Amino acid sequence: MPPSSPHGDTFEHRVSARLDDLKPAERRVAEFVLKRPREVLFATATDLGAATGTSDATVIRTARSLGYSGLPELKRHLARDLTDRTPPSARMAERIERTGTADGSLAHKVLGDGAEVLRETAALLDPDELDTAATAVAGARSVLSWGLGVSALAAEYAAVRLGRLGIVTRGARATGFQLADQLLPLTAEDTVLLYSPGRLSRDLEVVLDHAARTGADAVLVTSTLGPELRDRVRAVLQAPNSPTRLTGEILSATAVTDALVLAVAALVRDRATGTADLLDSLRSQLSGPGPA
Repeated sequence: MPPSSPHGDTFEHRVSARLDDLKPAERRVAEFVLKRPREVLFATATDLGAATGTSDATVIRTARSLGYSGLPELKRHLARDLTDRTPPSARMAERIERTGTADGSLAHKVLGDGAEVLRETAALLDPDELDTAATAVAGARSVLSWGLGVSALAAEYAAVRLGRLGIVTRGARATGFQLADQLLPLTAEDTVLLYSPGRLSRDLEVVLDHAARTGADAVLVTSTLGPELRDRVRAVLQAPNSPTRLTGEILSATAVTDALVLAVAALVRDRATGTADLLDSLRSQLSGPGPA
């Protein structure tokens, strides 16, 4: 039985609605996915091309013909219902079984998964949204960079990178009551940079509500929350997750952060170069000989 999304849009529905428009080779790919969704989650476009007697290009065209941005988004659609119906222990066991032992094959699968995620990130990153986000960050009095869970690492990475451009940035990973202290200094002159892949938590809701009340800009880096939160933030930067979880949720978020930092640097060139010189000077002093 093909998996369904929480919104009732199943892969089977997509195939049925577009079947007449699919070429014969694309139909073979779609039928294979219908029959073996779990196998597809851990397969590359090349693997699927070989399994269906087509090619990796045909697999990617099939995904796009079915309304997806590419194979990773198709996989995420398949994964949603499988995740809901499968306990975490079973998902972990399957991941271990399908990826094998710690040899070259395992590394190849993990790195291949990461490359696939980064290719999709490049395809989904909207230049206009990136420019808008960079403008919000560059023009802020200060930036609060916050993430939930593992995404806090991406938020702290952003704080370091932006600080090295001369952008006053506070990295925050606090949650619950402690998060309130982080939100107190926020004003209409500030920007909040938020990292939340796919879970609309109470903490995120509070941060967004407080930013709206104060008039602060909000930039969201996310995998799936863009459509739901688009009207509550100034910019959405898409950072898709791996549907197989072979690579972590901050891989694409970190790449998006690097793009954002470069875009900001272009807007604050003098400040960025001056800060770079100061950073180099301070490092030299710290690494030099101590007092006599």
